[in-house]
Amino acid sequence: MQIDESVRNAFHPSIPVPQGAPVLHIAWSAGEHSGRVGLDAGSTFILARRMNLPEQLPLVAEEIDGSAYVFVRLPYVSDPALVITATASQPVVHRGQRDNGAVVEITTPTGAATTPAPGQKVSLTDTGSRVELRFPDLTFTAVVEFAAPAVPDGSGTVQLGVDSLQHDDAWLVAAIAVALSPEHGVVAHGDLKQAFARWRGVEEHSDGAFDRNILRPALAARGIEAGPRMNKIVLLVERCRRTAEFPARLLDDVRTRLSGA
Repeated sequence: MQIDESVRNAFHPSIPVPQGAPVLHIAWSAGEHSGRVGLDAGSTFILARRMNLPEQLPLVAEEIDGSAYVFVRLPYVSDPALVITATASQPVVHRGQRDNGAVVEITTPTGAATTPAPGQKVSLTDTGSRVELRFPDLTFTAVVEFAAPAVPDGSGTVQLGVDSLQHDDAWLVAAIAVALSPEHGVVAHGDLKQAFARWRGVEEHSDGAFDRNILRPALAARGIEAGPRMNKIVLLVERCRRTAEFPARLLDDVRTRLSGA
């Protein structure tokens, strides 16, 4: 990882600046503070809360175990709020910021914008994309530059590949629900249960177990509270569509895998 000399000296004189060829460069700013970091593949850039900072130092940038951190002394900033991971291809942005009124937005150089939900991970496909976290009295911005791989045309952001869905039921059931829902409707409860069980290779859940163990956690992962009379599938599909959580290419992959299961 490389840290800009001016930032290193301003915030933490003991941080070493190793030599190498970073795959990712981030220029960040928060009010009057700003800096640049270069990340090797596998390293991360993290915005997080640290309430034990001295009052006269509300923000500090550090390197810890190979990752670059920006800490702020603000109770409403989550720990972590944003995580940007450098990879050999597309950097990954993880929104850790809880749903407490914060606005998190990813904007490409062409102006296409995505608003990830709490807990959502998004891959960047356009170098120069801006990741922004906004509160009434704080705007944190990170401009991410990297050698962009060749990808299909799209909005400039894309959820992690279909194989990543294997490790998280909250992602998987949402992707299946959106993939199987008609353009102006949602998939039937029974069809979604059956498709989920077929994908996982398990017996189909009862209605209550599916709602309790699969749908409710998927909604909670996106900061949605569903009352007993609310249609959980409608809430889930509408949120995923509104935040562009799953691009067309991934949904096509989900449909293809289900059709062959």
